[in-house]
Amino acid sequence: MEEQIREHERTIIKLKRIRNSLLNVSKLPPEVLGNIFQWNVSFKNNFDGLEERSRNFLCVCHHWSEVALRTPEVWSFWGNTPEDWAHWHGRSGTAPLDLVLGGTDYDNGTFNATLRDVLQDRAVRNTIRRVHLWSGNAKFLSSIISPLTVAREGVRPNRVESFLLFNDDDTPVDTSDFFAYYCFPKLQRLELSNCKIASWDLLTSRTAVLTELTLHLDHLSSPPTTSQLLSVLASNPTLQRITLSGSAVPDDSGGKSPSQVPLHHLKELALDGGLQNVIGLLHRLDHPADLYCLDITARDCVVTDISQIIGPYLRDYLRHRGRSQNGLGLSASESGHFTIRAGDVGVIDPSTPAWEQVDTFVEIIMKMEMHQIPQDQLEREALDLIAHTPREEIVCFCLWGNPLAVRDMSAQFPNLRILHLGAVSLLPIFQEPNLDGNEKFLPSLQHIFAERVLAGDDRWGSLVTFLAHRASSGNPLGSLTVVDSIHMCLPEKERITGVVQDFRFDRLDDSCPDHYSDCWWYDSS
Repeated sequence: MEEQIREHERTIIKLKRIRNSLLNVSKLPPEVLGNIFQWNVSFKNNFDGLEERSRNFLCVCHHWSEVALRTPEVWSFWGNTPEDWAHWHGRSGTAPLDLVLGGTDYDNGTFNATLRDVLQDRAVRNTIRRVHLWSGNAKFLSSIISPLTVAREGVRPNRVESFLLFNDDDTPVDTSDFFAYYCFPKLQRLELSNCKIASWDLLTSRTAVLTELTLHLDHLSSPPTTSQLLSVLASNPTLQRITLSGSAVPDDSGGKSPSQVPLHHLKELALDGGLQNVIGLLHRLDHPADLYCLDITARDCVVTDISQIIGPYLRDYLRHRGRSQNGLGLSASESGHFTIRAGDVGVIDPSTPAWEQVDTFVEIIMKMEMHQIPQDQLEREALDLIAHTPREEIVCFCLWGNPLAVRDMSAQFPNLRILHLGAVSLLPIFQEPNLDGNEKFLPSLQHIFAERVLAGDDRWGSLVTFLAHRASSGNPLGSLTVVDSIHMCLPEKERITGVVQDFRFDRLDDSCPDHYSDCWWYDSS
């Protein structure tokens, strides 16, 4: 009985707290409520729409509805479909407009006349803040771009801060007039795909504060020449992120394009194209040594390109950039092409899974399209990429898709602490020749993360034996995490648990239960 009374008293206290919180919310100043409503209905990503019931605050009470209606910023985002636009545009007044279209297709390709007039009025009053358009209908996209382009004498400043055009249609969208009639003193983010710009020189003279530039050059009907592209980059020294896929049109600039483009604020650089084009562009960019992420995809490579063209640039980059006190990490993978990554390891935390620590890399990513390359030759050339990097600095290695056998791994990485294995067979790494003198094989290794381990005649035998030998030598592994991999029998799990400080296993399926008597096993003696 006393317990019931106490429970009743606790319930009363909770109800009073809820009541008081509701009373406190009702006393919030209108400007604070308006800011809360605005945050609730603002779009979060490039092409996201309104979340379901995001404007339910209009139905809470008359006061909240009145506050929302008197807060123009609440109506800055109309949604990401023409139906949303037609429903909400009338309430936005002169608030900055975030015009978003999220991957919708329309067969007729026509645009509502009322909405066309509304957009044109917004363009005249220069109240459009962001333009993010994605559609598979070029005619429909053109019908939106057209009213945003107000033809007047002279070039007018435009307050647009970001312009993203993602056209999934085969027909390009002509944006020439839009960029011809305006200058963009506030434009910070620009992404263009499958569109046409008659004069790329306009972006050189009319943008100056871009922080993010993405150009899908292979999907532009009139891509810039190399000199035009360099001039665009040079005119925006504030750039922090650049993504260029495809190749610019080669030309003879006649000395008109800058020999070195200073990009001292650059944090991320991603280039994807022909090898000579990519490396040629890299040599023209004067970017900081502590660039956060360098992502290079070189197409149509032969194996000698690794050491003769890519290797010198990568070694020079590693030699001049700052180093993390925690050391370097390397990653090698193969999925249609060969990829090698090198970068600074962030925080090495024994309680953090290895793959999360790999994600903290400050990365250099080299992706090379390789075809019919002998495994041993590929391994020699790939490891040559780090020939000028002290092996003692490498503390984390990530191997995916079995592109490298990494023979004599202990000699390659004497201070290795983290090993991440994905879609590989364990036998080539933990086979008996490596286990000879086990106390000298990867003596600093503390964490192994294995994902989608491949089945073979050996299965888990080589790894279990390696861990047992390591524990008997007085240097047990700190943690082993296995996910989405082949079945491990109960005796194997018990043996590993006895020799590893922290062991976690997530089974891929239940096809072979732990107590199944015919599970494969080995003689540890």
